[in-house]
Amino acid sequence: MSFLSTRSSKSLVREGLLDAAKMGATETYLGAFGVFLGGAPLQIGALATLPPLVGAIVQSIGMRLSEHAQSRRSVVATLMRLQALLLLPIASIPFLGVAGAKAVTALIGVVVLYHITIGLIAPIWNSLVGDLLPPLSRGEFFGFRNKWMAIVTFSSVVLAGQTIHWFNEFGFEAWGFVLVFLLSAVARWRSAAAFHGVDDVALHVPDDSKFTFWQFIARARYSNFVKFVFFVSCMNFAASISGPYFAMYMLKDLKLSYADYTMVVAAAVIAQFVVMRSWGAMSDQFGNRTILKVCGTLVAFNPVLWLISSDMWYVLLIQFYSGIFWAGFNLAAANFVFDAVTPPKRARCVAYQAIINGFLVFGGSLVGGWVVHVVPQRWVEHLGLWVPNSKFLALFVLSGVLRIATMFFLFPAFKEVRQVESIRGHQLLIRVTSLRPLWGGTFSFISQRYQERRGRRE
Repeated sequence: MSFLSTRSSKSLVREGLLDAAKMGATETYLGAFGVFLGGAPLQIGALATLPPLVGAIVQSIGMRLSEHAQSRRSVVATLMRLQALLLLPIASIPFLGVAGAKAVTALIGVVVLYHITIGLIAPIWNSLVGDLLPPLSRGEFFGFRNKWMAIVTFSSVVLAGQTIHWFNEFGFEAWGFVLVFLLSAVARWRSAAAFHGVDDVALHVPDDSKFTFWQFIARARYSNFVKFVFFVSCMNFAASISGPYFAMYMLKDLKLSYADYTMVVAAAVIAQFVVMRSWGAMSDQFGNRTILKVCGTLVAFNPVLWLISSDMWYVLLIQFYSGIFWAGFNLAAANFVFDAVTPPKRARCVAYQAIINGFLVFGGSLVGGWVVHVVPQRWVEHLGLWVPNSKFLALFVLSGVLRIATMFFLFPAFKEVRQVESIRGHQLLIRVTSLRPLWGGTFSFISQRYQERRGRRE
């Protein structure tokens, strides 16, 4: 039976907070960094999706490492340190003596290596943590962990954005990015140290739990999990048609300052913090499929909202809306994997899911870049209401239509995998938007495990 010790739970939370500091300060601003270096739209799209694709492909190697490593914990910690070191060449790019396409190409190359470490870590981390977490408390724990990660992400997004903005005001924009990336490297190095506090349990994978990627694909007609994988991946395909280009749209077409851009990014993070614990509790009680249905439907309409107005307050409201429902969608999708896959198959299924998702996300960004390149300007002149005439508006429409189609055609194909309480979609919305207790009982999971462990010793 899974049992998460107090030591492991605290270490996982600490590791997550340090990783969130790195993500908020670095991964949030890689697109803006590419724009600063002079990248073209297709390059910015490639920067957002080519590295994750390569990282997804190498998850098959991470899967094998998970199955054969003597210590999954040590492998993950070593890869975290390597990832921290890769932030140093990223920080040095403005001083290589190249600009424009060459500089962004160099950035893409290093970010590919950075995402290779992410791809190697993911299946091992999920395999180990999945073995430690009690099934009926996963939503509660991840809701708690993700909520505090959202707080740290928000703080790092704001601090990094303000740092870049201040340096830009004095004409040293490049040094602002450098400082942010160097501090992120320190945070990631420290997260590796925190991960050493997690319990390291052995993993045995019998031969009948091993199967190839093509055998996984061949089960698409019969496997509930494979149907779920294609649903989530197709939603991400539709989202990636517009997602990689929002930074360029806001900085170039809406002409937002770095301070304004930071506020827009932070709005989504604040929303995640507000609702994450509620989503986690409802995941345990009502299952993940209902959350996916509600949140998937609402994020399907999100890109179309960008056609209405470019007023700053309206943009912040869209981002807050987006943050609430993407938080629920992503949490439910992650928890569904833990529910649907047995421990010996978990690393393998996580890797295969990442490969499918990675290819579709990369394909979506290519479609988006191609549409921006070929769509005539006259097609978008009356596409929006109180927004600038921009070719990116065509991406928002296409992304929204494909998200709606995915919900209509692919969502009904898979089922919930455990017995849960029934709830209607509107009732779920009422629960999460009423913002029921965000703070009370926050530490109940950890304290409960501590009392259980203490009781066993006594």
